[in-house]
Amino acid sequence: MDYKFTKIMLGYDDSPASLVALDKALKTCRAFKTDLYVVYVKSKNSSENNFAKQIQDKANVYGVKINYIEKQGNVSREISHFEKELKSDLIFMGAHGVNGFQPFWAGSNTLRVVGASNCPVITVQETAIKSDFSRIILPLDDSEDTRQKVPYSVIIAKAFNSTVHIVSLTKSKNEEIHNKLNIYGRQVQDFLEEREIKHTYELRQGNNLPQMCIDYANEKNAGLILMMTETVMLNWFMGTGAQQLINHSPVPVMAIHTRDLMLSGTSGY
Repeated sequence: MDYKFTKIMLGYDDSPASLVALDKALKTCRAFKTDLYVVYVKSKNSSENNFAKQIQDKANVYGVKINYIEKQGNVSREISHFEKELKSDLIFMGAHGVNGFQPFWAGSNTLRVVGASNCPVITVQETAIKSDFSRIILPLDDSEDTRQKVPYSVIIAKAFNSTVHIVSLTKSKNEEIHNKLNIYGRQVQDFLEEREIKHTYELRQGNNLPQMCIDYANEKNAGLILMMTETVMLNWFMGTGAQQLINHSPVPVMAIHTRDLMLSGTSGY
């Protein structure tokens, strides 16, 4: 039986990025036939708003039921607490990048939610308004856990009839490293073929791996990039690499923790 997301969350602040994130979340809820939990965190100076009605009006277009929750306090802490209370299996957030629309979701707050979550988080820039999940970028590196995100690519691809573009990325010119990456790539291709997922594969070498990933996503006109967080030291998805990808990618980014055990044992490796 195919896995389906059943408790999808959105952190909302009425910024342009969170409005685009709302659209992606609603389409995902429609694909998985589930409700959307929208969390708005008020500050002490927040004024009255009509967000609940505005969001439900948008949701009605997609036939999605909204569960609207208002909290007050620290944004990242309240979102993280509610995620654990709900036992959410997917979170959407607007990511405002280095020149954030407002401090709620910019920079460190976005990364705190990504870092504290037990489930994958999809961060969405306002520039992603025209993208969809029909083309997915699945980057691989030479770490042992790089393939842990593969089952999530299958879940999304089956729901959206997507093509998964697998790309091995490395700074190294070493042939042994390239051979290892190509072996990983072949294993992933076999896994996708067994599940009848459309896919492509190539290996690329260069110096700025996050930017290479973004460039590759733009080439493929992709609508989603999958990445691991908290991987081995010196891996490009750690620290500033993850920040660069989340803050600068015009394509939504799905961040998956190495500690994520939801799909443990399903990867087939």
